[in-house]
Amino acid sequence: MVDDDKTSKFSLENIVHNLDQNELNSECFVQRCFTQKDNTENDSNVVPYPFTIYPSPFPRNEYEKACRIQYGINILVHNLAFDIDLMDSIFNNLIEYDPFIRRLRNIYNQIQQLPYKSLFETCIIRTDYMLQQMNTFMERTKLRLVEINTIAVGLGAAAKLIYEWHKRFLKRIRHELLSQLPENESYDLVINTLFESWKIYNNSKAIILFIVPEKEFNIGDQMLIEKGLLSHGNYSLLIKHVTFIDICRYCFLDSKGILYFGDFEVALIYYRSGYDPKHFYNEDIWQAYIMLESSRAIKCPSLRYHLAGMKCFQLALTEKKFLEKIFQEHEQYIDDFQDILEEMFTIDQIINDPILQQRILDKPESFYLKQSREGGGNVYCGPLLKEHIDKIIANKESNRYFLMSRIYPPINTGLIRSSRPNNNNEFILEKQINGELGIFGSLISQDGTVIYERVGGSLLRSKLATNIEGGIASGQGCIDSVFLV
Repeated sequence: MVDDDKTSKFSLENIVHNLDQNELNSECFVQRCFTQKDNTENDSNVVPYPFTIYPSPFPRNEYEKACRIQYGINILVHNLAFDIDLMDSIFNNLIEYDPFIRRLRNIYNQIQQLPYKSLFETCIIRTDYMLQQMNTFMERTKLRLVEINTIAVGLGAAAKLIYEWHKRFLKRIRHELLSQLPENESYDLVINTLFESWKIYNNSKAIILFIVPEKEFNIGDQMLIEKGLLSHGNYSLLIKHVTFIDICRYCFLDSKGILYFGDFEVALIYYRSGYDPKHFYNEDIWQAYIMLESSRAIKCPSLRYHLAGMKCFQLALTEKKFLEKIFQEHEQYIDDFQDILEEMFTIDQIINDPILQQRILDKPESFYLKQSREGGGNVYCGPLLKEHIDKIIANKESNRYFLMSRIYPPINTGLIRSSRPNNNNEFILEKQINGELGIFGSLISQDGTVIYERVGGSLLRSKLATNIEGGIASGQGCIDSVFLV
């Protein structure tokens, strides 16, 4: 697992011998897989999430730093969300070229003109990091910010399951190592934040809507969240998993802005969809979204919190003046943020900097090309980087992208329990992997004032060291836990 004597790597034989196959197949530890031939009418394959058999090493000081900084991330998201002028100062050059952000921003303006509004707004946040290898005597690795997610934040519940699995596993193998497996409150954070939001609405008969994609793969995580909400105290909760198409068919607003799904008043809208332009493939879906956002129901996230999660603000964090505006009353976080940022460049900087152009020509794989809006993936890293940039410039889309120096995380040996067997019918394989750490936070605000805040829990997504992307849904990554060293 790690390389010193105290935590010497377990042999493959010992690990496999101690596995309990029933524990590997929890009823909720599953995802749905689709192929191009699937449609919404067909049953789809349900398989376990891929995961590591034992947790992966992560420096204790960097883990604790990420947990501490999450309080600053919460402040960043909230202050940005409620400073529309500051948001617009970043959006101004982007809105003209990105129709998705432009439409969302226009809907925000439309909502502000309504005679009624939701008094409460909720956001669940996951901040993702990777470790950059420094290879210096003083610093072996350094924490680097990858992105801040404010909508459809997934796998908080599944992360708790894998933590419990790793805890049981360490008890069987080396009980004394349990102190190096940090408690994981990610599941509790998600459940408690959603439950508090529902309670604040103050109608025990009102329901919760989970807004899900028409082809939803991440069913296990949502099943766990629903199970947690339904078991919360003596309350009688009704939860419905619905698509935007269902909203078109069954939802309506009354004259006071109260949202109904059929005969049921809606207290809370929990978005697990709506972050990608592909989710809005016709005007009916846009109108369904506008109806949700126009209602008095509490949204997780509200549109302003969704906008605050756009990747263009990650680029803005490199500007000290931007940080000073955000953290006027919390200056201690300015140095923290400056310390976790990797080099980033606008496309215009590339155009005007011959030295940077030469770096791209010499080592194109040393950079990520990222989109400025929210959405998983949308990252390019490879030998054709210059061609991609030239195409962006030719299409006059420079403001929709930015460049970030690549992060080279340390590589560990891990045992992966795959969703499907390989050609030799093996499910458990030894692989070279690296990981991306997610730290959870949450907020509930009333008229711009935070009335509920939580930080706690983590998600480690590990992937093959040779891969750039590590998405669980795409099969490129697996669910993991941190083992503090």
